[in-house]
Amino acid sequence: NRILFITAYIDDKVATDIVATLLLKDSEDRKSKITLFINSEGGDIRNVLMIYDMMKLVKSPIETVCIGSAMDESTIILASGTPGMRFATKNSLISINQLTHENTALSDLTDAKKSLDQYMIDNKKMIEIIARKTGKKIKQITEKLNRRLFMTAQQAVRFGLIDKVVSFNK
Repeated sequence: NRILFITAYIDDKVATDIVATLLLKDSEDRKSKITLFINSEGGDIRNVLMIYDMMKLVKSPIETVCIGSAMDESTIILASGTPGMRFATKNSLISINQLTHENTALSDLTDAKKSLDQYMIDNKKMIEIIARKTGKKIKQITEKLNRRLFMTAQQAVRFGLIDKVVSFNK
């Protein structure tokens, strides 16, 4: 009952459900781990940062497990699990990429610039989080994000996004 799934685009509803459940489970028992299974194409950066902030707030250890794919913004959540408890299954696909913005076309120029400025701030936050979680320099992460970077689970271990590849013996 301390297992959560993120298996969709991280929109307002998904983020609110995850945050509410994290807070509830943490209030019930702060010593037992909470497991977040992730198979997500990414999501709205504001919603992802809301989940990230709550992951830092709760006292319970948080295990993150990629079970399929953790794409783009959802990789922040994967990498933000408790150190030593960040995993991916053998055939998982993990990617990081700079943020994309699609809503400026219908805005006047002033609003479009404000929107893009905010995206630049959010992109910088994402780079800082990934750098902190991987132990890499911001410049290294910025260079890697020039183009989408796809990684196998083993490559994600070497990159520092996760701690271990999990396999199931059967």
